[in-house]
Amino acid sequence: MRPYPMIAALCGLLALGAVGGPAATAQTKPAGPPLDVSVLVATPAFYDLPVYALTKVGADYGIKLNMVETQGGGDTGTIFAGGQGDILMAGIDKAFGFKKQGVVDAKIVGVVLTAANWSLVVPAKSKYQTVQDLKGSTIGISGPGSSSDLLVRWASRKVGLDPAKDLQLIALGSVASLYAGLENERVNAAVLVSPFLEKATGSGMGRVVGDWEGMAYPNNVFMARTSDLKANPEKAKRFMAAMHDILQRFQKDRPFALSIAKARYPRESEETLNRQLDHAIKVLWAPMDGILSEKLYDNARDVMVGSGRLVASDIPPYADLVSNLVGQ
Repeated sequence: MRPYPMIAALCGLLALGAVGGPAATAQTKPAGPPLDVSVLVATPAFYDLPVYALTKVGADYGIKLNMVETQGGGDTGTIFAGGQGDILMAGIDKAFGFKKQGVVDAKIVGVVLTAANWSLVVPAKSKYQTVQDLKGSTIGISGPGSSSDLLVRWASRKVGLDPAKDLQLIALGSVASLYAGLENERVNAAVLVSPFLEKATGSGMGRVVGDWEGMAYPNNVFMARTSDLKANPEKAKRFMAAMHDILQRFQKDRPFALSIAKARYPRESEETLNRQLDHAIKVLWAPMDGILSEKLYDNARDVMVGSGRLVASDIPPYADLVSNLVGQ
């Protein structure tokens, strides 16, 4: 999520001197020229900050990272399945879908966002008080097949609604567009993530009716094609080793984490960014190791089946789909 992309890019370049510097990393920089690694990021937001960090300090880890931002996990998954990008950062539902449809053979190699992250928000003056009250309403999601789409379907089915009949889900794209759609009352409700979630509730514009932000769920995992892992495993291994180290640095080195956040969001105050970092470290990235646990995988299975998108038999055993590369 980059509300001011041109300004952010300029300020990011100006911040390179502050961000670059010697890496406070426990790993040794790999010998030889850096590897070009392209990461497709679905629906950018604050949670992708560790990946963004590698666009600034990737050289410390022997990586030249190209971060390609798209809106909506469905479209991003299609791009990855078509052969673009080395790593896909998207909801775990994409991995399940790939396996079921047979469109691309891919493995989950790690995780970054370990919480559901999205929450469902209505205007503060709205008559709606619960998810169940939203029957017959319009709800803004990032895109068809996205994790936001999945969570709305899961939550509505839990309270007895049929999302196909009782709700109209409208793809609005970026989180900034979702916020604007809610603020301008283009939709009755919309899913939001921080910092726009915090902005909506903090300003009094919006009110949460579906609080899923902190729910344990692998909302963004890293995937690599099995063919790529066999042909050139070093790319994914080096990327995940760097991710693990960046997460550790974010946890232990606040000046470093803050410098990355400032480069990414130059118009946000230091107070706001520190608050976002506190929340991300405590909730969104916990336990800050990049490893997808079996327990988290099982939580994803429950949500996926509960949403109606898949049945239990469509979801492969953990060991068949997950190959954590941290420590490999």
